[in-house]
Order: sequence, then C-alpha cells, then structure tokens
Amino acid sequence: MKKLVCFDFDDVIVNNRVFLKLPFLRKKFKAFELGIDYMKGSLDPKQFNVFANHLMKQVEGMRAEFIIRLLLRMRLRKGVKEVFKTLHRRGYRIVIVSVNDETFIQRYLHKHNLDQYVSHIYAAKFGIKNGRLTGKIDGEVIRTEKVGIIPIIEKRYKIKRTEVIYIGDGLTDLPMMKRVNHGILFNPNPITKVEVFTDRKLKEKEEKGQLFLAEGTDLRKIMKFID
Repeated sequence: MKKLVCFDFDDVIVNNRVFLKLPFLRKKFKAFELGIDYMKGSLDPKQFNVFANHLMKQVEGMRAEFIIRLLLRMRLRKGVKEVFKTLHRRGYRIVIVSVNDETFIQRYLHKHNLDQYVSHIYAAKFGIKNGRLTGKIDGEVIRTEKVGIIPIIEKRYKIKRTEVIYIGDGLTDLPMMKRVNHGILFNPNPITKVEVFTDRKLKEKEEKGQLFLAEGTDLRKIMKFID
C-alpha cells in the first residue's frame, strides 16, 4: 500500500516573503502583509476562519485574475522539484493541503511542471463573481483548521492516518501533525518552535520520533526524515 505525503503550500512549496516585496502591494494592501504573516504561522490557528474572511474583505472587488497573476510571481522553494520527483519515484502519493486558493495552486503547480506529481489539492476557494473577488473565502480547510481533511483523505485513498506524513511550517499546521503518523516542520519560525516545546502532545510525538524539525530553506532537508 502506498503511503501518502501531505504538503502545506505557503512558505513550504513557495516563498511568500518575496510577494511582500512588490511595491504595489505594500502600498495598497497593508492588511495583506498581516495576512502573509498569518500564513507563516504567526497567529492563533483557531482564529483563522475569522481572520481569513477579514483579510479577503481587503481585496473585495478586485479582479481575481490580477491577484492570481501577482501570486504566480512567488518563487518556488529550492529543492521542491527534486523532492517531488523522488517521492513519486518511491511510490508515495503527494497531496497539497492549504488555506490558499485552489485555482491559484493548480496554476502555480502547472507553471512549474509539478502538477504531474500531485494526486489532489485540498485548498480554500476564493469567492469570485463576474471575475472579481467577492470578499468571501470557503472550504473545508478553512472551516476545520485543515484537520477535517484527514477523514476525507482516509476515505479517498483507503488508508489510515497512521500512513500519512505531513509537512508544514507554522502554527496552523500543528493540529494536523498531532493527528497523523508523523510530521515534519520545515524551517519553522520561533513561535512555532516554542509551541512544540510547550505542547505536551507535540513534545511526546517528538520524543517518539514522530515529529521532526528540518532547518534551512532547502526542501530537500525533509528527505532524511522520510523512509
């Protein structure tokens, strides 16, 4: 039976920080900077639903295609292509679990010729009407802090959560890591590291060899924690 690897998207597959350097966004969307900080795991994941809706209100009425084209300028993390190719060759299924927009993720993966390795994308959906953002965001990943995707994955791939590996970088990824076989924190920020150290369940998983830390910005660092 094939094992399954779930990847967070923001700041794991892509580097969000480059996006913030765009002068237009820094001038027009100050709230967006806070949004990217949240994507990096700097805020309480339990408040994400409320926060995400507030953030989307900041871009309400804008052309969706314009926003997606800006997002497509984000840089691919170093080592992503090699990691995907290696996992695929070893027989792993790859899925994306993200609070970013599903359509954008699909287009980004296609742009970088990575879609051939990805079995499925579980992501949010930005509300769009007549080509413009409605200011709403929806999806199981938003409503359930990502963890609602676990039973969906189990049913779709006929596997148990003990056969799932999750790779993420921030606080919003920790609820997933508590529930699957093992998690890999990729280049986490200090706040996330503190949470791992102080959370009893996460500390136990770390001590049992079910939670790992991959430092640095090259995604290939995670491979030493995957059989």
